[in-house]
Amino acid sequence: MKKQLWTGLIAVFFVGNSLMAQEPIADGEVLTLQESIQLGLKHNTEIKKAQLDEDAADHQRKEITGTGLPQVDAYGDYNNFLDVYPQAIPGGVLDPNSDPSDINVIAFGVPQSVKAGVQVSQLIFSQSYLVGLKAAKTSEEFYQLMTRMTEEDIIYDVALNYYSVISTELQMDNLQANHDQLKRLEEIIRSQYENDLARKVDYNRVKVNLTTLETEMDNLEIAIEQRKNYLKLVMGIPVNTEIELAPYDFSDKSLPLQALQMDPDLGQRYDLKVLEKQQELNDLNVDNIKSGYYPTLSAFADVNYNAFSSEFDFLSTGHVWYRGALVGLKLSVPIFDGFQKKHKIAQARVEGQKIKYDQYMAEQNAEAEYLNAVKKLNNSIKSLKAQESNLELSEDVFKQTGQLYREGLSPLTDLLDAETSLRQARSSYYRQVINVKTAEADLYKSTGQIEKIIKN
Repeated sequence: MKKQLWTGLIAVFFVGNSLMAQEPIADGEVLTLQESIQLGLKHNTEIKKAQLDEDAADHQRKEITGTGLPQVDAYGDYNNFLDVYPQAIPGGVLDPNSDPSDINVIAFGVPQSVKAGVQVSQLIFSQSYLVGLKAAKTSEEFYQLMTRMTEEDIIYDVALNYYSVISTELQMDNLQANHDQLKRLEEIIRSQYENDLARKVDYNRVKVNLTTLETEMDNLEIAIEQRKNYLKLVMGIPVNTEIELAPYDFSDKSLPLQALQMDPDLGQRYDLKVLEKQQELNDLNVDNIKSGYYPTLSAFADVNYNAFSSEFDFLSTGHVWYRGALVGLKLSVPIFDGFQKKHKIAQARVEGQKIKYDQYMAEQNAEAEYLNAVKKLNNSIKSLKAQESNLELSEDVFKQTGQLYREGLSPLTDLLDAETSLRQARSSYYRQVINVKTAEADLYKSTGQIEKIIKN
């Protein structure tokens, strides 16, 4: 039996460790934005902490509820009087022949006694208890809102860091494409130079551009790794996990006009709801202090058994135990507390005024964030259209310049300039695409609807 028990415990230990060691994703897994957000919502430590606060609030509510249920206590008492307490009585009480002016000192009681019993109490009325139940429920709702607000922040942070990685990877792709073009151009110029068809200075200029480009690519590779690691931190997955992000689909030319057509109901923002709940909790705190003016009524009952002896023989079967029992009510009526509650209420009301100022500033901040987000998205879309036209023009110029160079009608400097302009135009276009997606996320967050980004 013991062997089976130890085998079971060892199995549970290793199974538990293997489950804890499981990675949330496999190395090298390709993640979309939606999958990254879902991982963040599942594994981010801030969300886990917020959920623990919810659990604590739930237990606190149940704890307060428990104070209104019957309270049962068992107790025991053993006394061993080394010297029985003396009592003084007037003379003549026990002996009629003694002088009444005398004082007789006698020992009342026995050296040893045992008492054991059960006491039950039940709260009948307490205004503070009723208010406490409401406050506990409101506190639970407060922490639920805090969890939702934390989830909003995680969605937003994951989205922005995801876009940041994508933007940097797009820049790397752009540099790689230009690197490949320069590499081919270097081979052509080198062949021409070896056959005395090109100057050495032209060949060196291409090599300098190629070296500069490779240095930029090395720096960009470091930036990609750093931004990926931060994204993994926000997602709550181990930073040593290898991840790949799904490539951005540039064939999708649709613009986030839906975000601009949303109903700007800023009351949906969780930060505003949290402040409202804080004000509600403060009002309940005022009510709780006021409840100190109400009387409190409770009922109680006590059943006990007592035994007395001159020596410790309470375990003998022939010992006599005497039962005692009582029931009663206890009423507590507050009369005067030196104006303590009055000043506590005043302090709580001051806190309420401060929360109102916080609410006003939060509403103004929400309005400003929304207006700024709308302006930012409109401007980003306008700039994207301009960058798209500029990219198309740069591609045409590069193709035409390359054709002229191959025909010997354009110098190498023109081709290199056209290549540089194309690289800059493509990089600006990629950045602007991500700027539009970032502006869309800002607009969703400003209206308290950041979760819509998962559906897009």
